[in-house]
Amino acid sequence: MRLLLAFLIFFSFNAISATSPNCSVNGAFHGKLFELSVVTSFRGSYNFKFCFDKTSYLISEYLEVVSVKQPSRTTVKHDSKAKLDPNTALMIKDLYRSVQATIKNDISRGMDGSTWCFKPKNGNNYSETCLWSPYSNTERRNLTDLVTLGNKLFEISNFESVQQ
Repeated sequence: MRLLLAFLIFFSFNAISATSPNCSVNGAFHGKLFELSVVTSFRGSYNFKFCFDKTSYLISEYLEVVSVKQPSRTTVKHDSKAKLDPNTALMIKDLYRSVQATIKNDISRGMDGSTWCFKPKNGNNYSETCLWSPYSNTERRNLTDLVTLGNKLFEISNFESVQQ
């Protein structure tokens, strides 16, 4: 009986490790394709990583601010890992390509709101474009695809969308 239990545990760990996400930054045709970070004025920060190989994953983290007393803020970390079906992965890859083709820096700034930093893979490196509150004048700033991608990432991660 012990031998059977040990055998099952051993193969369970192998099955779990075989399906872990490949988020390497060095792979040309696999690994982390992009990262989207969203920092809010009052609610905390979100980080999304889209990783792919044979299977695609969305790895997400939300640092929720629970106390703003100075000198040290208190945060609670929420994690999410979603294995994506092929249709969802393809939709996210298509949105990624659309955002990468249309995103550009702009001069929009404000006191409150959120800052979204999109970090796509460009060859073997990553670039970064940070924008203030993409929900503000979305169409005029040509950020519709970025907002659509962000909303989908929030939805898949089961985090509440930031619309400020």
